[in-house]
Amino acid sequence: MKNTKGQMHVLEVLLVATLFTSTVNVAVNVLPTSDANNVDEYDLYFSGLEILEVLDEWVPSDPPTAEAHHDSTLSWWLATENFESIKQYLDAGLSSSISYRLEGAHGSESEVIVDRVVPGGSVSQTFRLVWAGDELWELNLQLWYGYRED
Repeated sequence: MKNTKGQMHVLEVLLVATLFTSTVNVAVNVLPTSDANNVDEYDLYFSGLEILEVLDEWVPSDPPTAEAHHDSTLSWWLATENFESIKQYLDAGLSSSISYRLEGAHGSESEVIVDRVVPGGSVSQTFRLVWAGDELWELNLQLWYGYRED
């Protein structure tokens, strides 16, 4: 009688490896993952954070203007109510497939700075605090997927 223990051990290892990879494949393809459904929302959230941060850290080229507005173009545009420039910046920096609404609260006032609304989809919100003039502005940028109108 031949010694078949070695052959059986190899077959057992192959069977276990096949079962393991099949189980992993089923788990990856069938079972839901909570993070996979939120990827689009995370992309919107981080896009909003980044675009406001870059504008806030963008230093105006004129030294007196930069000094007066804390080295921030966002602060400068808010203090001078140059909302059209903010709109142009956001339009250029965000994909045309993203609609948005930027609201600001300062002192006792709240106002819509830019409204590029096309209803639909789930909304992702980002926030930023900015000193503009002598006031603290609380910015709320709402983003969602939906082509905005020109």
